[in-house]
Amino acid sequence: MKFILLSIGIVLLIWYLAPLVSNIFNVGNIVGIISSVTLILVGCFYGKIPNFLKNVFLVLIALALIVIIPLSFNMARYANYKTQNGVKTVIVLGCKVNGTNPSKYLYDRCSKAYEYLNENKDSVAILSGGQGPDEGISEALCMKNVLTEMGVDENRLILEDKSTNTNENIEFSKVIIENKNLSKDVLVVTNEFHEYRAKLLCDKYELNFHSKCSYSSFYTFLTFYTRELMGLFKQIFL
Repeated sequence: MKFILLSIGIVLLIWYLAPLVSNIFNVGNIVGIISSVTLILVGCFYGKIPNFLKNVFLVLIALALIVIIPLSFNMARYANYKTQNGVKTVIVLGCKVNGTNPSKYLYDRCSKAYEYLNENKDSVAILSGGQGPDEGISEALCMKNVLTEMGVDENRLILEDKSTNTNENIEFSKVIIENKNLSKDVLVVTNEFHEYRAKLLCDKYELNFHSKCSYSSFYTFLTFYTRELMGLFKQIFL
């Protein structure tokens, strides 16, 4: 058990630290680093820990897995869910803007949106994302700049530049859909780990959910996956 805990803790710690090389630091890193260091410390002192505390620790791990496994299953299930041509309304969820330039995740989402829009000429896209305090322009405007540079007609792009979180992304997009009499069959473009939460929110706002996801980099995936698990837990259970 000591070797297992140490091995898992060291691997996870490296994985959570890796995104720092690209200046990616969020609650996913923080929780992951704390959890990894805890595993390492328990592994180092495993022989000196009272059996009662060992059992408590193992029960906590088991309880965490009971929550994490079904959430992870649904995160995988709703990535690229019912993706098909013909959905007329696309919602592209915003992500970090560096100054006026898209982050890698935001650019990748735009690329997936471009693929779909290029194949479905009758579709329009709602670009959803406001401007954070450390961003030079709104995420919506940044996506518009990227997509028009790729060749998408700006008349097919609708900016929703007030939202500050995923709930508002979908809520404010629903208002635009109703005001412009767009189809409530929506194709949500975001990262694979993010689609399940988008699906829950589409259900909440009575939108028929489809998805087309962009895939995360391996070295950043665990950090964002951990952050998303926390967001899902908050949305579902709190």
